[in-house]
Amino acid sequence: MVGLKRLWIVVFALAVTLTLARSTEAQTSSSVVSHRIDGLVHVGNNPGTNMRVRLLKQDEMRPITETFSRSRGEFEFTNILEGEYLVETFETPELEATTTAVSVRPLLKGRPEVFRVEIEIPLKVLARNMPPGVIMADVDLYVPKQALQHYRAGVRAMEVGNSERGIEEFQNAIRIYPEYYAARLELGRELRLRERFKEAEETLRPLEQIAPKRAEAWIEYAIVLLKLQRHEEAATALRGALKLGETNWAAHFYLGWALLETQADVAEHHFQRALELDEREAARAHLALARLADAKGLRQLAIKHLEAYLALLPNASDVEAVRKLAERLRQ
Repeated sequence: MVGLKRLWIVVFALAVTLTLARSTEAQTSSSVVSHRIDGLVHVGNNPGTNMRVRLLKQDEMRPITETFSRSRGEFEFTNILEGEYLVETFETPELEATTTAVSVRPLLKGRPEVFRVEIEIPLKVLARNMPPGVIMADVDLYVPKQALQHYRAGVRAMEVGNSERGIEEFQNAIRIYPEYYAARLELGRELRLRERFKEAEETLRPLEQIAPKRAEAWIEYAIVLLKLQRHEEAATALRGALKLGETNWAAHFYLGWALLETQADVAEHHFQRALELDEREAARAHLALARLADAKGLRQLAIKHLEAYLALLPNASDVEAVRKLAERLRQ
């Protein structure tokens, strides 16, 4: 019994550490295949030249990357994982902002594919004729050019692994434009990953006012609150995210962790819902559910959850500890 308890402690400590150390991106193995999105921007019969274009993860409204269209209106996003995305263009004095859905779902698993999207940007005088499915953007509409330059420099620095330069550039962007949603989100996430939690909390806190309709802002802030052991505040933020959309797997997933020690039955519901919505992304919910099942004496159910986790993430860093725990439960 002592050995089993020790194994649970090891597995769960790893699960909590790995869960909160990551961003809300997919918890997938290193063998995941990346894809490319090729796009074309039109304004009437003319190419949309030098238009700012941003890619977001649809279920979280989280900015992934951004670029500018070239001379013929073409643009591309590379190293994109399978999933549902939104492509945004921004409002100008003459043009409306748009958001267009892109589904990155390859026909053949395990092979990279190119997904294409064409965006027609309506002139403001033609806004009443906006195509179905195109909606207004709600953040970062009026970012000053200098702030945007610092933000783009920060993104480039992060892409080559220069975290300190990236942090500095994001801070400069926010200093020029304090309501810069994307810069605050990227800076807060990087500060969290660097375990500078107090700074991350201070950076992300204003997003509640800047972007109240963006679930990702609430979720990222909640993860930092969890790291600061402020579980009740984290739960409140995550409930706010769920009000924006009940089908957000990440909000359910992290709310489960926030409530695990105080409201186990409620936490169990949220872990199960996260798995229903996206089992691969929420894979570590199986570890929490295994612990809850074992605490109720449901050993076979606990083993089932551990096996499901091992099948989903066979290359995760904690698989050996999880495998040993499953073997011990079978004895």
